[in-house]
This record gives sequence, C-alpha cells and structure tokens, in this order.
Amino acid sequence: MLNCDCQVCSNHNETWGSDCEVYQMRCWCDKGGPECKGEEYKHVHIEYYGECTEEEKADFPRRMRDWLFNIMRDLADRQELTPHYLKMEREAENNLTRRWSNAAVWNSVSRHELFPIRAPLMALEHCIAPFLDSCDVNDDHRITLKEWGKCLQLDE
Repeated sequence: MLNCDCQVCSNHNETWGSDCEVYQMRCWCDKGGPECKGEEYKHVHIEYYGECTEEEKADFPRRMRDWLFNIMRDLADRQELTPHYLKMEREAENNLTRRWSNAAVWNSVSRHELFPIRAPLMALEHCIAPFLDSCDVNDDHRITLKEWGKCLQLDE
C-alpha cells in the first residue's frame, strides 16, 4: 500500500505533496472552510499515484477478479443479492471459472459509472486507472461484457 509521503497528481493537473493534502483540501472545501482554494476543489481527487509496473499490470486481472468475487460474496452474506445472483454466487463458491465470470454481472458499463469503484481504490491500487482504460479497447467510454471478459482474462 502506498504511504502518505508520495507525491500525487490531482484531476486539476496539480502535484500535491501527498494524498493526505488532497483529501484535506477536499474536506476544507466540503465544509466551507477558509483554507479552501476555491469551489472547484470540492471535487478534487487523485488522478495519478505513480506508474504501474509491468508485474503489477500483469497480475491486476487476477486481483480484480478476486475483488469482484469478494464483493459478490459479501453481498450474499448480507443477503443483499436477488435469488438469481445468489445462485450465481453459490456456484462460484465451488467453481473457480464461475467465480471469475459470475463476478462480472453487468452487460455494459460506462467508465463514468465505474468512478465510484475507481476512486476509493486509487490509494490501494494505483493500477486501477490504466487497467480500466485498457478494458475499453475501442475507446467508446463503455466496457462491454465481452471487453470485461477479455480484460479479466476469462475463457469465452
């Protein structure tokens, strides 16, 4: 995990001394504090933590598959899945192939819709942005089920 001493780049194309400084500014602006640099900083977020290494890129599809499966398992444990998805989750518990393919349950998703997933993961997983960008092979700002499958390295 990255620590608070790394410089980061924000969506305002500014370099900050640490991710803590970015979050502090956003907090000040959300609360209307005098330290806020301007209204636009209510939406400041980290855009870049540093380059994702080749090894990290190569391993990322596996980590993403596991992460998606864990989300699905947590939803099942909290009884927040419909019967259809609960059945898929139960199948996935015993079958690795189903585990990975059943975790990607949507047909198509825009990269904008993925922001709520991407934003909190940035500090923990700086490869998320290049990974999601690479999934959208035709650069139409949508990731289809076929693109997801390829990106997650699933068998067709």
